[in-house]
Amino acid sequence: MPADLALDALRTSAALGDASHVACVRVAGAGAFATIDRLCPRELFLRDGQLLHTLLLREDGRPLADVYVCADDRAFLLLAEGLSGDALVEHVRATAPVGADVEITNVSRTHAVLSLDGPYAWEVFAELAGPEVIGQPYMTFFHDDAVTTFRVGKTGEYGYYFLVPGEDADDYRAALRDRGSAFDLATANLDALDQCALENWFFNIRREGREDLTPIELQLQWRVSYRKEYVGSSALAALRGRTTHRIVQCAGATELAAGDLVTYGERTIGRVINAGFSQCRGDWVGVALLESAYSHAGIAAYAAVHAEVPVAIRTLTAPAVNNRSLYVNPQLHSYLTRDEVQFPPLVLPGSSCASPTAR
Repeated sequence: MPADLALDALRTSAALGDASHVACVRVAGAGAFATIDRLCPRELFLRDGQLLHTLLLREDGRPLADVYVCADDRAFLLLAEGLSGDALVEHVRATAPVGADVEITNVSRTHAVLSLDGPYAWEVFAELAGPEVIGQPYMTFFHDDAVTTFRVGKTGEYGYYFLVPGEDADDYRAALRDRGSAFDLATANLDALDQCALENWFFNIRREGREDLTPIELQLQWRVSYRKEYVGSSALAALRGRTTHRIVQCAGATELAAGDLVTYGERTIGRVINAGFSQCRGDWVGVALLESAYSHAGIAAYAAVHAEVPVAIRTLTAPAVNNRSLYVNPQLHSYLTRDEVQFPPLVLPGSSCASPTAR
């Protein structure tokens, strides 16, 4: 399989993406907190400038959108995947308390969202914005002139979203590319970002999110609360303790695809619901929905049936990649001197299913 320069850059340097799949909506007014609290499945314990990673749910408890809730003074910003900006506005308006004094603005109509990810993404950004941005904590954001910077990311590496006025987006993108040339900055499309998210066990609303599953089966209960009422809370409470399956990360030496049945001996125990080729591992990484009794990491006794051929798979302890960002220290390291540092391998010994010839 040919090498993807974006995937390599996301794991070893940095890559710039067009995050047009991320919608941004601002909710303001005296009723903003009550409106967001009614939508948000998690407790709204947020300080100004902090983000909360959660979901928006349907009434039946299934995920509607993958969302960051951002506390912006007395207002809130919602960064969402799975809904367009207009659809998100309508969803917020439809679920706001009756008579709530709330102003809902589709920021996506006037602004663009760019992404920057990779173990040296912080260094590229610092070249543009100054060294003080290096210390920005994860899950925070700040406004600088017309640009809002969010320290987030779903690739397992250092990551940022930039909310930029539409008329300035091309110039800001060009400035990042100019500063990034010394760091071999690549351009990442959504497929590359989704593959890195898959390897790092990040929920994907466009893939496993399309299944008829709730946060219980999706192992996303850390994103919900059972102590408050919100859209979908009654359905979740009724299903709690009654679900029969849950997901687990897995890997196989040859191709896996969504829909492949997973077997243990003669018994069918589940199916693959998301999969992709891992360039850095040299094998295929997937998400399998298995009967709960079989959904455990570290098991090499299962097979996925792909194109009628059984493929031996191994369930993994996520993440599937030993991300370099875990070891890059902005106070010590630099991309230009990366060869002077002995980093651990991206794939831990014994964790890959790839054959020596395939790798």
